[in-house]
Amino acid sequence: MKKVHYLFIILPIFLAILILLVSLQSASKSKFVDQTNLTSRKFYVAKEILPDHSLYPVLMAVDRLRLELSDSEKRISLLVSYGNRRLFYGGKLLNKGNQVLAFTTLSKALKYQNQALEENIVLLERKQNNKELEDQTLAFFVLENFDQQMLVIADCRAKFNDEEKIILESLVLQGVSLADKLQRLIQ
Repeated sequence: MKKVHYLFIILPIFLAILILLVSLQSASKSKFVDQTNLTSRKFYVAKEILPDHSLYPVLMAVDRLRLELSDSEKRISLLVSYGNRRLFYGGKLLNKGNQVLAFTTLSKALKYQNQALEENIVLLERKQNNKELEDQTLAFFVLENFDQQMLVIADCRAKFNDEEKIILESLVLQGVSLADKLQRLIQ
């Protein structure tokens, strides 16, 4: 157990050093164009790291590590959180005009949500009594987030081509089926 604690201490320090090095490297490579405009790069400083950011793979590695080290209930909550974050990022990418990356990000959001639904179903099926308040609270949290994601996806759907709409629709249908099954388990 101490190894896990050390990992959680060392990992943030490593990430901070990596961010610092990348930002210093990026700043040193920037150059002026026409003496007034700075050239644009895919490295930017912002509150969130979108999938078009150079440090996004680091964020994904941290997310995967957190998922692997979590127990069942925490893992389900993390899956919902990651799905919501990618849904938000997908909207931002659509606003930036990056439809291809927005599509992959939104489809990943749906996959995370569907995985959360599926793992919640498995968790409840393993337990004898699905009527416990703790179990129902987690299931309601997952179902509520699923409903919110469906509203956002419905709003974004028109911005994609027919092939992308078909893929999104199949993920939505899979999620609806899983949500119905989860709903039946908690009733």
